[in-house]
Amino acid sequence: MKTLTQEPLIAETPRLLYKDTYANVSLIESVPCIRIRLNGVPQSSEHYQFVHNKLVEFLYIGKQNYFKIHLLTDISKASLVLDEDMNFYNENIIPAIENAGIRNHAMILPENFFVRMVVNQFSPPSKKIHVEYFNSVKAANRWLRSQ
Repeated sequence: MKTLTQEPLIAETPRLLYKDTYANVSLIESVPCIRIRLNGVPQSSEHYQFVHNKLVEFLYIGKQNYFKIHLLTDISKASLVLDEDMNFYNENIIPAIENAGIRNHAMILPENFFVRMVVNQFSPPSKKIHVEYFNSVKAANRWLRSQ
């Protein structure tokens, strides 16, 4: 697992912040947003929590460098996760994302029909974050830039 330090988050192309076999977190300055791409399944619930806590850490760093920063979650290659992981996300990560000042969250829907169906039925509860669903990163970036 690789992690970058708290260097200034300035780059013209997506800048890799963290990467492992399950997750890839980067900064897209032109939007600006922190993008997380998930692939397959996490190694464990601890791994899932670690990755999402890293995401929150990078959102706070991004908030220090930008007046407004967005979140883009690409779950197009992700598989389903355990109920306990979803509970952790709802109870811990969503409030932390809100506290980091994120108000716009674009999600790229899964390619797998079954996973897409589950995601469509599940909508993270948040009154502070506007979530929109997309089929492509390009469309998601376009929407985030307009916010």
